[in-house]
Amino acid sequence: MFSHYLYYLKQLKLNIMKYALITFSLFLLSMTSQGQDYQSKQSESSMKISGTSTLHDWEIIVETFTGKAKVNDGKMTSASFVADVKSLKSGTSSMDDNTYKALKEKDYPKITFISTGIAESNGKMTLKGNLTIAGVTKPISISATREKWAEPTMTVKGFHTFNMSEFGIDPPRAMLGTIRTGDEVTITFKLVLYK
Repeated sequence: MFSHYLYYLKQLKLNIMKYALITFSLFLLSMTSQGQDYQSKQSESSMKISGTSTLHDWEIIVETFTGKAKVNDGKMTSASFVADVKSLKSGTSSMDDNTYKALKEKDYPKITFISTGIAESNGKMTLKGNLTIAGVTKPISISATREKWAEPTMTVKGFHTFNMSEFGIDPPRAMLGTIRTGDEVTITFKLVLYK
């Protein structure tokens, strides 16, 4: 009788351990399926917009922006960035004012990108998504490279070239219209992201 009681306790203990192990495994699986969230660190990241004009090539630094990414099973599954238009700085206040006006900053103070799909092979990535500038959204493909990924950080570099007119933007002018920027511009970025 006593041996049956010990056998019952042993079986009960094994069942409790089995259910606990199953519960823990399901918890880990759910955590893995959700992926890991990363966000850029401003002091280590950079973003700029460059182009041409009838006078010389130009470059604008984007001083305030945030990049985000989600990684699942070692693959980036989503990415986005938001930049403040008012943080675009060329080093010349008149050019900055013309840029804010051209980008309709008062009505649309943010430039955003939200991915819709990411293809990655050997660190080379193509990020498809929607870029919104001056209230106009267009589908684009960004070429990028994941140069470093060692938890809890990764570095992603990329660029995208487009025409401002695609977004309904009239390229900024200066000096009573005698200096005009070219239609084509390139956004270049380096995002250092931390989990």
